[in-house]
Amino acid sequence: MNWKIISAVFIALTIIFAGAFIGVYYLDSSAIAKEKKQLEVNDANELATEHWNQIAIENQSLIMKQYASNATLNWIGGPLNGTYHGSSAINTTWGKFFTAWQAVWFYASTGTTSNPIVTVNGSTATITANFTQFVVQSSSTHDFEYINTTYTLVYYNMDHSANNNVDYKIVDETFHITGSGKLSSLE
Repeated sequence: MNWKIISAVFIALTIIFAGAFIGVYYLDSSAIAKEKKQLEVNDANELATEHWNQIAIENQSLIMKQYASNATLNWIGGPLNGTYHGSSAINTTWGKFFTAWQAVWFYASTGTTSNPIVTVNGSTATITANFTQFVVQSSSTHDFEYINTTYTLVYYNMDHSANNNVDYKIVDETFHITGSGKLSSLE
């Protein structure tokens, strides 16, 4: 046996197998990068919950960071009823909401009602909550009230770079008041 030929074949096969392994790994990691560019259901649900929690803590600057500059807020019912286009109009609307209420608490839908429905389609994720409730305390009377809503948030990935980053922003939101009233007591 010629050890030089066997060594050369061994080295050649090692290079071929290493190249095949790297090629498969590269293809697999590219698929992972593409998947990371698309929001997953759990991530979308977390974005929506984060939005509602920011409302509850009345952190208007954090809320506004969640919107695309050309977003639309559809407020159905109550004194803020209307359609608001663009971050400036949306910021003003949330400012009016927070001025009316000195305290806000958020309750998400749970197993006794329906959980939020999350649909992901390419760069868009839609979250629909058939029941959310905010308990609020009036700034003027200090009375406690409830606001029942159905809620829809539409997120869009604003990052279209080749870096496979995700930068989901709210592009459309519907805050639909389905019921409200005074609470007898929270004590």
